[in-house]
Amino acid sequence: MSLSSIPVAEDSAVNLPWYVVHTKVRQEQTAYDNLARQGYAVYLPRIKILKRIRGRQQVQQEPLFPRYLFLQPGSTAHSIAPVRSTLGVTTMVRFGQEPAVMRPETLKSIHDFEAHRNAARDEDISPFHPGERIRVAAGPLIGLEGLVSDVSQERVVVLMQLLGQDTRVSLSHHQLLVAH
Repeated sequence: MSLSSIPVAEDSAVNLPWYVVHTKVRQEQTAYDNLARQGYAVYLPRIKILKRIRGRQQVQQEPLFPRYLFLQPGSTAHSIAPVRSTLGVTTMVRFGQEPAVMRPETLKSIHDFEAHRNAARDEDISPFHPGERIRVAAGPLIGLEGLVSDVSQERVVVLMQLLGQDTRVSLSHHQLLVAH
């Protein structure tokens, strides 16, 4: 993927900087909407994650950097002063008195990672991988260890020694921890 799917300022003749914005807790989308409405090019990287909701593993989109997003002024004359008073924004990230600026190659790397992660199969974003040693953290088999055999969005199949025999046990993601 290219950086072309990241919104860019209308003043494309001038290479305008991308700034880092710190948002209020869980208000990244609110800040994004309000900044976009003010004419800024705004980039909020989101990745898919597996999350337990009402007892089931579900794929969700969440910000790659919770409480942060990137913005670019709409033109050379577009001030960044109103950003800090925008609904959903806490402040502009600064180093001393200077606002933090993202290098284009760093922004491209973030975008490439986001695209790669969002194209991955659900099984590939699980914290558990075949051949990995795990420990059961909840349920009737708590404390037992085994090896991950297979991973799906809903379940993890674990090879365990039960009653002296190798047995395949299907468990929910939330019942498992990586064994150290």
